[in-house]
Order: sequence, then C-alpha cells, then structure tokens
Amino acid sequence: MAITGISHVALTVTDLDRSAAWYAQVLGWTEINRGRDATDVAVGLLPGGLPIVLRRHDITRAESFEESRPGLDHLSFQVASTDDLSQLTKTLTDVGATFTPAQEFEYGWILPFRDPDNIALEAQLPNY
Repeated sequence: MAITGISHVALTVTDLDRSAAWYAQVLGWTEINRGRDATDVAVGLLPGGLPIVLRRHDITRAESFEESRPGLDHLSFQVASTDDLSQLTKTLTDVGATFTPAQEFEYGWILPFRDPDNIALEAQLPNY
C-alpha cells in the first residue's frame, strides 16, 4: 500500500457555528459542505487545499482539549514566510485567541495557538 498524502483532519468541537467562523477568520478555512451523518459536520478547505472537518457529536463533552491525554498532541500548519507568521499573530490578537509569540528553533519558526475548544494548533515556518 502506498500512502499518498493526508485525506483530511477531523476535529471534534463543542459549537459548530462558532468553530466554523473562527477557522474561517483565523486560518482562511472555506466551508464547502455542512450536514449531518452520525454527527453535525462542516467540511472546509484551508488555503493550500487541506480539508479540515469540524464535528459536533451529540454526546460531545463540554470539557476542553488536553494534549497530555492519548490522541492528538497538536496540529501544525506550514506557512511560507515570517510575514505570514506576523499576519497570523495580528489575527490571533484581534480575535482574542490564546497564543505564544513565534519563536525560532533549530528546525524553524513556531507560533503555537489554541482554537475556541483549546485544541493545540501551530504555524511553522520550517528551515529545512
């Protein structure tokens, strides 16, 4: 079997409308479909084409994301320039998001931030 890429990333959220608006405003996510299968679901694309699926399960618990539990630690998005990191910092500030200022590491620049459900996200400008 040959893995040819990532098909999509699905995130569980507590409020589908709030999260859809946040991902659109902060990351440029464009909603392409909304409906219901086993859950309420909104499907969208980030600039660059990565599909991000937002799901609100009928039994979604109101607790926040915690990366120290087994499962997802964080989701990292690659950006093209330090200008992109600066623009994202401004947007995160404007929407009142929790974030840590971008820092340079041996593998590139990292800007960690949180979505409305405390899901750990980051923007990375790699140097490799």
